[in-house]
Amino acid sequence: MWSRRAKIGLLAAVLAAGFGAVSPARAQNRDLAFDSVVGRPRGLPDLPPEGAWGEIINVTSRWIVVQNHSGQQFPIAVDDMREFLIRWPYRFDDLNQQSVIEAVGQDAGSNVVRTEHVDVFEGDDRDLVSPTYNSLLPNNMVVTTLDPGFNRYMNAWDYAGQNMLYGWAYPVPANTNGIPSKLHVVGSVEGLQQGPLVRVGLPGNNWATIVPDASGQMTITQITRGTTNLTKKGDTAFLMPLQITPRGLIVSQLVVYKQMTYRQFRANPNARPDANANANGNNNR
Repeated sequence: MWSRRAKIGLLAAVLAAGFGAVSPARAQNRDLAFDSVVGRPRGLPDLPPEGAWGEIINVTSRWIVVQNHSGQQFPIAVDDMREFLIRWPYRFDDLNQQSVIEAVGQDAGSNVVRTEHVDVFEGDDRDLVSPTYNSLLPNNMVVTTLDPGFNRYMNAWDYAGQNMLYGWAYPVPANTNGIPSKLHVVGSVEGLQQGPLVRVGLPGNNWATIVPDASGQMTITQITRGTTNLTKKGDTAFLMPLQITPRGLIVSQLVVYKQMTYRQFRANPNARPDANANANGNNNR
């Protein structure tokens, strides 16, 4: 017969051996999503370097919760958003002289911009942009006399600028004469020509014509300021995180993509999105 003391000693040895085992049970196998969070200091994941997509799963007056493709959920306080915007589907037929258009695309000469997408601003949201006409380098930097980014001063040959405009990294597009530069224009709508061709007024009593690129297609979306009242569960979101804290994300920009137009949403926020609408604004024609 085992004594009471021997039984207690045997039980302690068994428990010690059990807790000392290093091989995990099959149910404890971790996936990458687990390791990316728990393996980091304070259990915080890495920041995506170029932004991330997610789905809105909860909204309150002060918080928005986003879930990414790995199933990770991140709360974002409204106060921790430096810029909060919403992108709505839009139709070219709804443009009027009070609409402001922003476009960035290939400079085709004679103030013609070739692009695949434009954004429209209406009402109070028009002050999100200002009248603009800028020539851009292929990396979207503005062409200036003094460019700190390239440490480039204006001279007869401008070697650094030419290296950005030509060469294997930025080849000249087919059927294009001269430098493959780009234009960034913002102006009020002056006229809508046949098809998705828009003429906008520019500073200095000038104008520019915005036409589709080589694809022959051009989409359009409306940009508004974001609020929690306009954000609903199920919306798609793109965010640019700055910092991850135990409280939640701090983002430089949060853009929510809607599946119905702004006018439809204001008329009936609880209506189901139009079956022909999509978050990319492809229902514009």
